Amino acid sequence: MISREPILVAVTNVWPPMAAGSGQALRSMLGRRKDTTVIAPRSAGTGDGGGAKVLPLLRFSGRVGGPLKLWSALQHLEVVLAPLVWCLVRRSPALFVSVQPLFAGVGTWLARRLFGIPYIVVVYGEELTLLLQDRAPMQVRLRLQRLTLRDAAAVVCITEHTRRIALERYDVPEAKLRIVYPAIDVDQGEDEPASVATALRDRFVGPGTRMILTVGRLQERHKGFDTAVAAMAAVAERVPEARLLVAGPGDQTTLREAATRLGVADRVVFTGLLERPDLLRLFRSCDLFLMAGRAVGSTAEGFGIVYLEAARFGKPAVAGRAGGAPEAVVDGETGIVVDGESPAEVAAAVTRLLTDQQLTERLGRCGRERVLREFDGHRQHQQFAAVVEDVLDAATRAEV
Repeated sequence: MISREPILVAVTNVWPPMAAGSGQALRSMLGRRKDTTVIAPRSAGTGDGGGAKVLPLLRFSGRVGGPLKLWSALQHLEVVLAPLVWCLVRRSPALFVSVQPLFAGVGTWLARRLFGIPYIVVVYGEELTLLLQDRAPMQVRLRLQRLTLRDAAAVVCITEHTRRIALERYDVPEAKLRIVYPAIDVDQGEDEPASVATALRDRFVGPGTRMILTVGRLQERHKGFDTAVAAMAAVAERVPEARLLVAGPGDQTTLREAATRLGVADRVVFTGLLERPDLLRLFRSCDLFLMAGRAVGSTAEGFGIVYLEAARFGKPAVAGRAGGAPEAVVDGETGIVVDGESPAEVAAAVTRLLTDQQLTERLGRCGRERVLREFDGHRQHQQFAAVVEDVLDAATRAEV
């Protein structure tokens, strides 16, 4: 039997402060592990030294496009090679963790073939559904993804929705599938005076307004930004002081044209890309959070950590029924779940919250209690630790 140090090595394209949602979800699983090294992009933070050791080594991760998509190709190659290089220049770990099957998962699959090291894959959802739409010759990516998932010692899914996709569309054995819900940093921004958040809100939508916040990349059609804009016409009839604040990067042209056509251009405000501290201030100062997600083809919201960010500040959410969002927002308890394809349903839910202060406060309070109870990272750390123990125990038995 080969003796190995009982350590984990994770390979990831995201780690806080990058990609706040998925990066934070990963840190909640790995961040407290003192036996873990995380190979991350150079823009990743190194943490406080009390848990996982973060090595910001990946040069190209986070860069896309370029001539002939050069940066994207280099990024993929880099994460494939990372676990192999680690095994060659350092002592092999007991276990690899790859974040997403492509392309870190391909590297850990090769490490398993070459060095016999088991691996775990963490999946979010959208990366599974997007490739199902691929046509030849891009089907090679889908085949690689299937291979990576099927050969993994375990596949950690962030929702039951994601688990079903892996089970039904990728034929991953059910015994390998485990669910670990995401978590958020429940302390970040708590100590800042509320007046700072209020000042930012007033700068965007003006004092005396009711602010509906929606957040995300504008090109992601499944998040339902167009439905949110379309709903504002009906919302404005009942709540004239309501304003929709759309925060996130991307081309605003189509949404602005829709707002003008519907006569609500003065009620929809776009911020563009914001730094995380400002996003937290908007979560803290909004009246409610809205992300009317829906399925676009086979793509839908994997979970929606933004719902938790809003709930952490005691704000109820209006969420679309598609994907994993109903697992992030409990209908009637922490928010209202609607048909994300229906501006009328979205408008009715938003109007109900803006005109029923008692309901808004109850849902917001329950949402905050749920986040502090279930999504602060402690439970996620324990759940992931159980997966690791099972995999290492199985590997030890196989070597005997």
